[in-house]
Amino acid sequence: SDACYAPTSSSSAKQQRSDGKHQQYRAVRHKLTVEDVRRMKPRQVAAHRKREGEYQRANTKRALRHVSAFCSVEVGGLDSMLACAARAEDHRLRREVGMQIGRMVSVFDEGRDDDVKKLICKALACTDWKVGKEEDNEDGGGISTLTIEELDEEKEMDDDDDDDHEEEEGSNAELFAMMKRGQLTASLLMGKPDVGTWALKYGWSDGNGVEELKELISSDDPCAMSIASELVSTASSVEKSRPLLLPLVEEGTLEDLLMHPDADIRSGAASCAAKIGLASKALSADDGEVMGLLDVAIELLFDEDEDDLGVGEGDSQSSSKSTTSLSTTKQVPPNAAGDSTSMDRGVEVLAYLVSKTFVKENVANGYKPKGSPPNRKPVLQRLVEIACAPQSGDAQMAYGLAGIFNLLSVSIETLRKEAFIGKEITKEQYDQLQAMGKTEEEKDAEAKDDEREGDDPASVSERIRKLANANVPRAMVKLLEGSRNSDATQEKLLEGMGRMASETSARGIMIQQGCLTSCLQLDKGDKPNETEKKILRHARSCVAKLLVTTNPGVLTVSQRSGAVGPLLKLVKDSDALDLMHFEALMSLTNLAGFDNETKNRVVSQKGIPTLSYAMFSDHEMVRRAATEAMSNMIPHPEMMEYLKKTENLRVWIAFSLDYEENFACARASLGCLAMAVPEPDFAKALIQCQNFREMIRTLMECGQLELMHRVLVLTVGLVEHGGECREAVVAAGAKPFCEGYIQNYHDEKKTMKDFSFSPAERGSLSATLSLAKEVVQLLR
Repeated sequence: SDACYAPTSSSSAKQQRSDGKHQQYRAVRHKLTVEDVRRMKPRQVAAHRKREGEYQRANTKRALRHVSAFCSVEVGGLDSMLACAARAEDHRLRREVGMQIGRMVSVFDEGRDDDVKKLICKALACTDWKVGKEEDNEDGGGISTLTIEELDEEKEMDDDDDDDHEEEEGSNAELFAMMKRGQLTASLLMGKPDVGTWALKYGWSDGNGVEELKELISSDDPCAMSIASELVSTASSVEKSRPLLLPLVEEGTLEDLLMHPDADIRSGAASCAAKIGLASKALSADDGEVMGLLDVAIELLFDEDEDDLGVGEGDSQSSSKSTTSLSTTKQVPPNAAGDSTSMDRGVEVLAYLVSKTFVKENVANGYKPKGSPPNRKPVLQRLVEIACAPQSGDAQMAYGLAGIFNLLSVSIETLRKEAFIGKEITKEQYDQLQAMGKTEEEKDAEAKDDEREGDDPASVSERIRKLANANVPRAMVKLLEGSRNSDATQEKLLEGMGRMASETSARGIMIQQGCLTSCLQLDKGDKPNETEKKILRHARSCVAKLLVTTNPGVLTVSQRSGAVGPLLKLVKDSDALDLMHFEALMSLTNLAGFDNETKNRVVSQKGIPTLSYAMFSDHEMVRRAATEAMSNMIPHPEMMEYLKKTENLRVWIAFSLDYEENFACARASLGCLAMAVPEPDFAKALIQCQNFREMIRTLMECGQLELMHRVLVLTVGLVEHGGECREAVVAAGAKPFCEGYIQNYHDEKKTMKDFSFSPAERGSLSATLSLAKEVVQLLR
């Protein structure tokens, strides 16, 4: 929309005119930045947006026209791609062809499914693309008739291509036609799931698709079985098409694929079995079935065919092929993480199975299938090895790996609670409503299931520690660095890091393995979209969790300073949860109390207004954390200037007096005032507040030893200034109170015995008595 034609430079233009040539123009296409749009006038912005819309509509229209022409019978592009996929012996090539077909049909909008059906009905051997819209709309044509029609069509195409005719001559043309229809159905399920489901149920050979799928499976042809494996794997991912595959499971037809020696064929069937099994309550409740699928998934993680051992980056010569048994442990070669279909499917199956608690425990505890070679690595170590392989972040399995690491670090109960965040009803209320409509037998059965799937916090913490010791955080960092183009993968990884950071003992290892640095380096530009905002929120939340209890002294200067900005942005994020705000404020409290350099960083990032605003949060723990963070900014000059203002001092005094409603916040507020009293200008501003005398009298008489300790420290500081500060303390009645306090509680042993103080309170009692004596002595 912003294309323009710019002439060449003036010097070159003159040279062209001197040579008698016409001036040449080059098309220049530049993308307008946000600043460019802001500098526009309203009319220009409207014109720009209109051009953008026209450009997008023209692109879509052109894409539809090109795809329709390419896939037409006259051009034969779709048939050529399907034939290429059916002939391909390399499963990676076949899969790439299928994905490209899926991308082509995905160009059509959701409301244009009928156009897709019209376009591919002949390739599916479908006589009526409207079939499935009305009952009994099928013509009931048999497979043989439709196959003859397909053969005639292929024969007409072969007349124009003698080479193809010679290649297909002598092959099983009927099987070849079914392979093309199966490949097309698999591609439709990837690009247009609804159309793909229609094709499998109605369109493929007028409703005989499942029967022809069985023939592909039982054909003993590796290419046909590979296409069938890809099809069942893709169909099992679509909820509407999943029931169509149940006959394959019930009749045992899927076993032919599961037992095949080819890893690619076996992996697709295993993926299908896992998805169907977990969708079925009966199968998912059978631990034996689930463990069998887990063994298959682990085998797939170690399965790499000869081609997957290819050449690493920088090698100049092709590596020689070597045959290796399926049980042999091998290192992940460069690029293998992105090329191995068996590993893709193994990760996919494991991502489904790891939702089970006992599967999580087995994976975290280094599970190996029975009969595994002694030198084979545990499944968790293998996952880490795959994730750390070069270019693993760009691989198709990256999202699956992120999901596995994420689920390993969380319990089912936590996932259920998270599902109700932002809803008008809590999980507990929902459970109560559900229980009202259940019988006692159903409640007992559900209780047994919950007990079986139980995952208490102690087990989750132990599992996270094992994950940290197995270098899972480093693997997640590697995936995060390589998945810059996948927002979904980044979000899943950062969510998993945040869950691991909830375990205090794992935070040090996570920082050592690069989690903190990778989260701080994440950048989505000045104007992130909603998805990018969510990713940044997860990254900042992970930083907050990591730094709540971490000693700032073990961090580098860049880590301490670099964490301040993201934490303040998280505090200002109105869409973040109160827990995220609280953790960010606690981390800022931890950092601000370390050194002046960090305090300067907070001030430079406009942290004082942000923290001051957070003090008025609706959540009392957020208010307390914000007050504590502000307190740790003492004695920075900017903080002192902030406190000297009368309107701000009134707020802090009010917070100090609100000890009955929010004791922790009052304690932090009063502590801040006590730390600031040594500054003479602040002391003068404090005694001039209207509610100063009320604060001194109320807090001295409140009976809370921690508050009494702080107000006595504040009183001593004011008396030491002398002059008007000393007179203000005397006018507030501090001396008579201190004398009476000493007289009544001077015998500490008797007082502790009478009041049964805790050890902490005993220390506070001694401190308050000493301070009261000091006040009396200074006021004499």
